[in-house]
Formats: sequence, structure tokens, C-alpha cells
Amino acid sequence: MTNYQAGIYKGANLVEVDERPMPKVGPNDVLLRNLRGGICGTDINIVKYGSEMGIRFEQEFGHEFAGIIEAKGENVADLEVGMFVAVNPITAKRAGRRYSLEAGGFSQYILIEDAKKHHNLYPLNDDVSPEEGALVEPMSVGCHGAFSVKPQTGENIVILGAGPIGLSAAAMLIGEGITNVAVVDMVDWRLEKAKEIGATVVDTSKVSLVEGLSDIFGTVNVYGVDVPNVDAFVDAAGAAPLFTQVMEIVKPNARIAVIAVYKNEVPLSLAQVMSKEVQIVGASGYTNEDIIKVINHLNNKKTNIATMVTQVYPLSEIQTAFDTAIAGKDSIKVIVDVTN
Repeated sequence: MTNYQAGIYKGANLVEVDERPMPKVGPNDVLLRNLRGGICGTDINIVKYGSEMGIRFEQEFGHEFAGIIEAKGENVADLEVGMFVAVNPITAKRAGRRYSLEAGGFSQYILIEDAKKHHNLYPLNDDVSPEEGALVEPMSVGCHGAFSVKPQTGENIVILGAGPIGLSAAAMLIGEGITNVAVVDMVDWRLEKAKEIGATVVDTSKVSLVEGLSDIFGTVNVYGVDVPNVDAFVDAAGAAPLFTQVMEIVKPNARIAVIAVYKNEVPLSLAQVMSKEVQIVGASGYTNEDIIKVINHLNNKKTNIATMVTQVYPLSEIQTAFDTAIAGKDSIKVIVDVTN
């Protein structure tokens, strides 16, 4: 084979499949036969608005993917041809984080440069599905956010938002034994997905945040007011009104991780932060340790995290896949099967 098919970013709301020449495998490289590529919220925003903030026009792209090692260079010692592996897109290319969104997750073949086990390639068990393999990257983001609040066994943790990152955060907590987890959202079928991974849920289209959380976790009295007994919040929703509500009902010494991407400024009561000694941390990306924790989660089937995959399209229908993901009406995680 001299060429392969690849999803190419063309412009606003336009993604096409082009042929690209097969890359040459260097002595330190691995050629990956890709199986599945997940559509990330970042991909959605870039394609929707026709931006080049992270993905340049006419480039291969996609950064949530897993595949089979097809060939390797003579210096690659700790990886074998035929291995099923997930990929860290940040370390997949020598260019690093700057072009990590162009790692090639919607391409049939991908050159992994300076390939090393537990650096950019992570072996998965054969009974892990290709779709689950493509979830490693977003799950690692969720893991990083969830554990940035330093959760402890027995604590009450709330995840705001039942999208891919919120569900990943909940799953990773539950998989690590932090089982008192509630997920907040306004869409009932998304909350059903949260239930499937073991979380309790609050549907704020039917009940107020304070009432829903109080029913699940009970209350504590703070300055004469009963507030939900929540030790930590992980914000994967990015909804300013919801964050404002959290600040109104947060208990003393609670921790809040902001993992959502906010497009606008959010008013913040520093009086509340001060008087209740609230800790607010930002969480972006992931570490190598996060990825290894996710690999362990999938290899040991700790939760039914694959329930977040709502649609799988063939590479030939990548435009439809993006249209579905951009519309967002009946989708959580849309995946592209690059094998057909």
C-alpha cells in the first residue's frame, strides 16, 4: 500500500477524505494502523467556526484514537507489531503539544515518532473494544479534573455536566473507589448514561440544584443556612448560572475544579471564597499518570464507560459524523471508524 485515506480539515463545517502517501518509518518510530477516532469538543468548535486555532486547513487531524502497531523501527524495543495501543497525542509527534490536535486520529495510518511504551503508546487488552480505546484521551482529561480536587474515599463529589468529560470524571472516581458521586445535568437521557456508570444524578430541569444535592447527600448548617453536604465539585459543564449556584450553596473548605472551557467571564464572589475557605483549581489536559490510570480502568472494565459512545460513522461519512457532533442533539461521543 502506497497511500491511505485520511480525514482532512477543509474549513468551516467542511471535512473531507483525501489520500495521503504512506509515511516512512524511522528507526525510532512506529506505524499505527488506526481503528477509531473520537470527535472532541475542541474539534467541534474549530470546525464549526472555521478557525485555525489548533488545526490548520488541509491538515490531517483528530487526537482521540487507538489502533494496532503495523510496523516499527529497529530501535523500538518495548513495543511489538500487532499490539493494540492507545495514543497520547501530545507526545505522538516531535512537534509536541502545539500540533497535538493534528495527530491524525481520523487517518487510517499514523506515524508515531520516537515511540515508547507509556510515553506515547499504551498497550490495551485485546478485550477492550476499539471504541473504548478511542476514549482514553478524553477519559484522561476527566481523570485529571476529577483527581485535582484530591478526593478521598467516603467524600461526596459532584460532577457538573454529563458530557464526555463529566462522564469520564465520574467513571474514574467510581473506578478508584470514590463511590459517592452525583452527576448534574438537564438532559434525562444523558443522566441515564451517568447512572449506567454507577453515579447518582440530579436533573436540574426538574429539581433545584440545592434540593437535588441535599436529597442525595444530606445537609450541613452554615451560618444558620442548610447547604448540601458536598465535599468537592468538578465543573465539566461550563454553565455560568450553574457555577454561580454552586458558589451560593458551597460548604466551608469545599474544593472546586474547573475543567470546562468557559467562553465568557463568570462573576465570582470572593467574599464566599474567603469566608468559607473555598479552594478553586483549574484542570487542563492530563499527565502520564492519568493515562496509565485510565488504561488500568479500561483493561479491568471498572465501569461501563463505553455507554457514552452514541454514534459510530465510517470514515467515508466523516462529514455526517461532524454534522451530528456539532448539532449535539442526540449525541455525547461521536466516533469515526477509519477502517471503512
